[in-house]
Amino acid sequence: MASKILQTREKLYEGSSKIMYESDDESVLIQFFKDDMLMQDGTTIQVSGKGVIKNNISAFVMEMMDLAGINNHFFEKVNMREQQVQIVEIVPVKVCVSNVAAGRYVSQFGIEEGYVFDHPIIDYRVKNREKGYPSINEQQMDYFGWIDQEETGELAHQALRVNDFLSGLFAGVGIRLVECQLEFGRIFDGLDFAFILADEITPDNCRLWDLETNQKLDFEYAAENPENAISIYKEIAKRFKLK
Repeated sequence: MASKILQTREKLYEGSSKIMYESDDESVLIQFFKDDMLMQDGTTIQVSGKGVIKNNISAFVMEMMDLAGINNHFFEKVNMREQQVQIVEIVPVKVCVSNVAAGRYVSQFGIEEGYVFDHPIIDYRVKNREKGYPSINEQQMDYFGWIDQEETGELAHQALRVNDFLSGLFAGVGIRLVECQLEFGRIFDGLDFAFILADEITPDNCRLWDLETNQKLDFEYAAENPENAISIYKEIAKRFKLK
């Protein structure tokens, strides 16, 4: 449940797992993590404590990326469920980086699950849950006026850098980063527009497998095992030694 202060603020956006609220600073938003979990059939269930753990995981990872020089929208964690983030103009596509065959690479392309790609593969998907996040290519994004081809190159560069950093961070605690689904936003840096990483980094937008056993430690396992879903989030937090 949102804090009493948040209940008096304007709700700007609500997604499947987060709510964005206005703050006293016009350049800052409050990002609130819910306990909701979206199931494969489109229904939503409550997983008690999920939002608290996700807030801790995402704040930690964003702080680590900031120390590594990877710009992102995170400012600070406010309390157990809330964090302050920079206002950005969200790009209407997800940048998906895959290191290992899973998900649609298995179901649509017939590649054996677990096959390790020679190099990360990038694809772009429209941010539209009702339409199943359809794939979109660079020419289409340019034609629709969303991102021109030069900007697409910059997004790809940043996505690969994030993927490389996250692969090392997770490997350090015995986890393989199979795929990350990244969101970016535009900011004005005084001279020109620039992209920074937005949204979150948690088991909800990353495919994560145990390095030794290939046990899934992500949204896929949680959706298939709703009665034990919280264990996945607790396991990731435990490996990073988060409370």
